[in-house]
Amino acid sequence: MALSRGEVILVERLVKRYADGGEVGPISLRVGKGDVYGFVGPNGSGKTTTLRAVLGLLKPTSGRVEVFGMDPWREAKRVNSLLGYSPELPNFPAFLSARQVLEVTGKLRGLRGEDLKREVERVLDLTGLVNHADRRVGNFSKGMVQRLSIGQALIGDPELLVLDEPMLGVDPVGRVQIREVLREVSRTGKTVVFSSHELYEVERLATRVGMVYLGKTVMEGGIDEILNGAGGLRVRVVTRVAPGDGVVEAIRRIEGVRDVRVEGNSLTVFSDNSTDVRDAIAERIVLSGCGLLELRTERPSLEEVFMERVRTVGRG
Repeated sequence: MALSRGEVILVERLVKRYADGGEVGPISLRVGKGDVYGFVGPNGSGKTTTLRAVLGLLKPTSGRVEVFGMDPWREAKRVNSLLGYSPELPNFPAFLSARQVLEVTGKLRGLRGEDLKREVERVLDLTGLVNHADRRVGNFSKGMVQRLSIGQALIGDPELLVLDEPMLGVDPVGRVQIREVLREVSRTGKTVVFSSHELYEVERLATRVGMVYLGKTVMEGGIDEILNGAGGLRVRVVTRVAPGDGVVEAIRRIEGVRDVRVEGNSLTVFSDNSTDVRDAIAERIVLSGCGLLELRTERPSLEEVFMERVRTVGRG
């Protein structure tokens, strides 16, 4: 199956077998133009192996990998001219300044003179490093090093940005700054692929998500599709008086309700997507005399969806 119109990356049933007997795959994913694609899973699940195959740094044992319609292993030079990459653990010479790091990268990209100067200034501004441009990298915080690594990937204005664990080890302030950088890049229509085992960050940034577990793809789709479609409807109810067992059992008997969890005067009701149970819940609460203070729908977090899928895989 070849790339369809507007698709930037296709990974189809990628398998990599290692000499030590380890194996990753099959992994499949699709990344469209303009996507912010979050590639998630625990450490050792195959994220880095897949990204290395996309970058042309690793030859799959079997399966297909295409980037901009090209095989990144056979056409690595052409593919790499269209993308920027930030590794999991960026490491720069401590004696260089941020400006010097970006200048060297720009020269390797073929930039010279005023073009190079303008591009370095653009990236310094985009990554929020203008005021630190001439500081030695050895004095940078972890978050600043990560922003510089993203900046290095952005030099030359590539169409595709590939980031391996960009939030790893970064403090809360640094995470906010990196989020803003990636959102700004996304606003320009560029495609961003980033791996992470921190699902909270993925939920805040990604438009599309691929989940891997035990070296295999377990779920892929748009972030809203996954969060709204997985786990059914969740209704949060707050009452004036803690509901008794009779009320809880009455709610459990509502058609479509799968589970009810009680914490004091708060209920969380889980139902399937085919039935809107909110009116029935409200009716039972009102008739019980508990006093309905709040009723709102919630969607599950990406972490909850992922863990449910992991449990399903484990049972299978």
